[in-house]
Amino acid sequence: MKEKTESSKEPIPKKVPRSLNNLLKVEKDLKKMNLELKKVVKKVNTLEKENSKLQRKLDKR
Repeated sequence: MKEKTESSKEPIPKKVPRSLNNLLKVEKDLKKMNLELKKVVKKVNTLEKENSKLQRKLDKR
């Protein structure tokens, strides 16, 4: 009769597949791009407001 060794009870660390690593990297990149895009949209909105104000001033003349 064979006895189980202690090492067999330890959990074996699983390797993360390359495809999952790639997906995690893509997710991180997308989050970063999303933050940048939000900044750009905010700047565009600000510029549109300024443009609108300037256009009104020109129209009054």
